[in-house]
Amino acid sequence: MIVISDKSKCCGCTACVNACPAQCIVMRRDREEGFDYPVANPDRCIGCGKCDAVCPVKNQYAASEPLTAMAVRCEEYVGGSSSGGVFPALAKVVMDEGGVVFGAVMERDLIVGHAEAETMEEVQRMRGSKYVQSDPYSSYMDTEQYLKDGRKVLFSGTPCQIAGLKHYLAKDYDNLLTVDTACHGVPGPGLWEMYMKSLQDRAHSEIASVRFRDKSRGWRHYAMTCFGPEGQVVRSVSAEDDPYMALFMQGMTLRPSCYACQAREGRSGSDITLADLWSVASSVPEMNDDIGVSGVMVNSEKGRAYMSRIKAEFVREVQVEAVMVENGGFSKSHPVPEKREEFFKGLGVAGVDVYGHLKKYVIRRPLPVRLYRKVRSVLSAMKRRVIK
Repeated sequence: MIVISDKSKCCGCTACVNACPAQCIVMRRDREEGFDYPVANPDRCIGCGKCDAVCPVKNQYAASEPLTAMAVRCEEYVGGSSSGGVFPALAKVVMDEGGVVFGAVMERDLIVGHAEAETMEEVQRMRGSKYVQSDPYSSYMDTEQYLKDGRKVLFSGTPCQIAGLKHYLAKDYDNLLTVDTACHGVPGPGLWEMYMKSLQDRAHSEIASVRFRDKSRGWRHYAMTCFGPEGQVVRSVSAEDDPYMALFMQGMTLRPSCYACQAREGRSGSDITLADLWSVASSVPEMNDDIGVSGVMVNSEKGRAYMSRIKAEFVREVQVEAVMVENGGFSKSHPVPEKREEFFKGLGVAGVDVYGHLKKYVIRRPLPVRLYRKVRSVLSAMKRRVIK
């Protein structure tokens, strides 16, 4: 029976919940930090050990190096994507062959969870980064059924979710394509819900959807933009000026397991890893137009085959190291911030001003750095207007 005594040893992938034949495991949110953890009912447990067998933390894959790396941009999808539009291009290939796509979506109530798509219109909700841990729901079981039925499946998620799925399936499927990201880590749904309520109270308006990486100000200088029920902009703030995003990037709000992630360095078993190609100025300077370029690490021959079939106007092989620039999450975990425990303790105080509490822990960049980034943002905007 699974027992979580050390929260850094649980990534929240839910493989154990899906694998339990007695259905005696449920995910419950902890009150301290707002992350979900599996809890087993000892009266219903049959002692089969499947929960431990599918755990990606207890059963790690070996580290592996990418076969190759690419700089990619898909013009049809780059505008609505966080980087170069590769994910929807892969989804299109799978769907053209009668396949199904699984990915994270933001529901109307702002909860992030996995959903399935069989049309490109449904894939639209999966596009764009979502900086909060997604609930896989029944997607592992649904994926398995589609695979057994002979349908092709693209499953996208964080590295630990891919590792959880692979352990849950316990076998390789030729008709499964797995795609993860160079993951920095995940904040919890509890904090996210508190922050959204705080923003709505401050704005005196309902927030119906959020775009974490709004590129209207540029790919590098993206904003976190909140929209109302009618699609109107309720709030739009540069990522570094938004307390939630700033603390995420500082590593303050990550899940405990993220600080010692067991799915890094290619251990997820994914076929393709997607990232932003932040080294574009030096690696592919002809694409340095602040619109967005994906850095793609191809981890298997299956991944290579799918990448050769997407519709992309720009594909260039680059060094793996070029994709790693500012994407350290692929190879190493973020250190635990010194004030992390203090931060979460303060967040649990009754009546706390959530927005103010988050803002208090944001480490401001030095003034020269802020000025430099502002100038770069202005120059990038001017460059985009010239290109258009």
